[in-house]
Amino acid sequence: MKMRSFFIAAIFALLQYLSHASIPDTIQLGQIEVKAQIHKSIGKLRNEKIDSLVLSSFKTQSLSELVQQNSNVFLKSNGPGGLSTASFRGTTANHTLVLWNGFPINGPQLGQVDFSVIPVFFMDYVSLSVGNAGILRPSGIGGVVMVDNVANFNNNLRIDAVQSFGSFGSYGTYASIAYGNTRISAKSRFFRKSSRNDFTYENTAVWPKRNMKQLNASYLDEGFQQEVHLQFQKSVLSFVSWNQWNAHNLPPIMTNLERGGDPKEHQNDFFSRNYLNYKRFWENGKLEVKSSYFIEDQHYYLKTTSFIPPFDVVSLIDSHNNSQSWMNSFTVFQKIGIVNFAASLQYDHEFVESGNYNSLEDRQRLGVHVSGDMQLSPSLHLQIQSRYDHVAESKSGISPFVELEYQPTSNKNLVFSLSGGKTLRFPTMNDLYWYPGGNNRLVPEQALSANLAAEWRVSTDLFSSRSKIAFYASDIQDWIQWRPTSFRYWVPENVARVFARGLEFQQHFNMDLDEVNVSLRAHYAYTKTTDESPIAQIDNYSGRQLIYIPRHHGNLLLQVKRNKLYLNTGLELVGQRRTSYNDDQGWFDYLPSYQLLNISSGYHFRDFELGFKINNLFDKSYQAVMWRPMPGRNYECVISYKFSSKNNAKQ
Repeated sequence: MKMRSFFIAAIFALLQYLSHASIPDTIQLGQIEVKAQIHKSIGKLRNEKIDSLVLSSFKTQSLSELVQQNSNVFLKSNGPGGLSTASFRGTTANHTLVLWNGFPINGPQLGQVDFSVIPVFFMDYVSLSVGNAGILRPSGIGGVVMVDNVANFNNNLRIDAVQSFGSFGSYGTYASIAYGNTRISAKSRFFRKSSRNDFTYENTAVWPKRNMKQLNASYLDEGFQQEVHLQFQKSVLSFVSWNQWNAHNLPPIMTNLERGGDPKEHQNDFFSRNYLNYKRFWENGKLEVKSSYFIEDQHYYLKTTSFIPPFDVVSLIDSHNNSQSWMNSFTVFQKIGIVNFAASLQYDHEFVESGNYNSLEDRQRLGVHVSGDMQLSPSLHLQIQSRYDHVAESKSGISPFVELEYQPTSNKNLVFSLSGGKTLRFPTMNDLYWYPGGNNRLVPEQALSANLAAEWRVSTDLFSSRSKIAFYASDIQDWIQWRPTSFRYWVPENVARVFARGLEFQQHFNMDLDEVNVSLRAHYAYTKTTDESPIAQIDNYSGRQLIYIPRHHGNLLLQVKRNKLYLNTGLELVGQRRTSYNDDQGWFDYLPSYQLLNISSGYHFRDFELGFKINNLFDKSYQAVMWRPMPGRNYECVISYKFSSKNNAKQ
């Protein structure tokens, strides 16, 4: 306990006079060139951009599969069509912030994001950031996933169409049409994905174990996205609207399959996310004004019945929830001498209407963010940033952050980074207003974090290599936990104090041999996260790994391409995870480790591409969540068509 506090305090004390995480901004301006050297981002050791070629190979997948197989982030999945949430550096789904074009899409009620319903096809840019990245907006204690739509002012017409067919009656249709010139960039996208999801699995909850087929698990996701970007002499105006409908039947867990009756459970969601963005450029500066309006509707239905006909109703839940969010930001970037300065004012207003609340509830947020970065010497770069947040009915606070980056003049391929600061996560609307149990006396969680990273790059005419290693530690105080009470319902309280520490390693390698290109991406994370609070010590689980967080997690993606033919091999390794702190449960208190191997191959011919994938090649039986089955070996065939008038003109 004392060593943990000393370790974090020592690093933070070294950094407390320094702080900033730049926001890179790249716009293709066609024939009109606007020069504005605003930010030289030095946060690259904390950021990981997903390569555009990787995005293309996952175009029929969700953000869940993309992040799970191409980063250190652990995804907790209930299976196809089920909830999938991300865990950065030993934290939970509530500590992962997802920004779409700069706006958080974390729902105001639960504060988390279902990665399984976000189509990669709708995204042009995906990156992940750790190490106090949540200072850009509150709540990203663990890390931030940034997904963006990027304007393309090239003078051409582009059409993409993709059709996929897979096991268990799975179908996916994706289409987009885009046009751009030096003044306008417009793009329309559509997708529809459905599945019976009735795979066969081994049920380990019955004795003896036996194979069973998953029931009531079909799902349908469909949506469209429209974006328009207008470019003027020194400014850009953008509008994007993302609308989606998700209808999911929810299967019973393994232990409930033999209880009989006529149970029904499903969830239907709709959301509309819209944002307007104006950017104005001048010499060494930029103004950016953004506004968004999000609507989310959720309908959850559960009915359980008796075991004997006529199956009388035992319990019935018919829950409707509606939330609306109006979010705004006003940001100025300016280079003043050697300092790249930025200041931002943010104002949000959230509304939630739920049958689980006593009334319509709303909450206002006000945030001020200032930052600066400067080149102190040829080898030393400094970032400083701080933000202040005022959230209604919650304790406000200041979040400072600093990063110092060192690049030896004798070796430009080697970079070191030391960063640290404080990040806040405010209670969700459910934490405050759920009835019964909501607690409006909750205070924000506070995370004091430190990060030490190093990167080494090697590049020749034949190959390029990038190795990165990072060590981190976070002390998260006032962690909110829902705990049982004597009134037979649960109440959220600021009771936990979580200490998360570990290391992350990445290795990227690319080699060209005549007509053959070989690319390798490997990630590994060791994570130790424990609750060191007095309550954990009293209940005798202090020092134990938090539930559903593996100590070991890694993945590897090998890509080999020769002319128009390619072959991809993906390997994922997930370590053992605790599901309970009660050792009396024996082998039921943890899930065993598992390893998955996926392969895919494809061929390009003219404007077409034909691809074939085999997931879980060795037909591994495993569970990512207790009593939730996962599919064994399954297949997917993908046919793609891509047309570009500019490319054809060159031919």
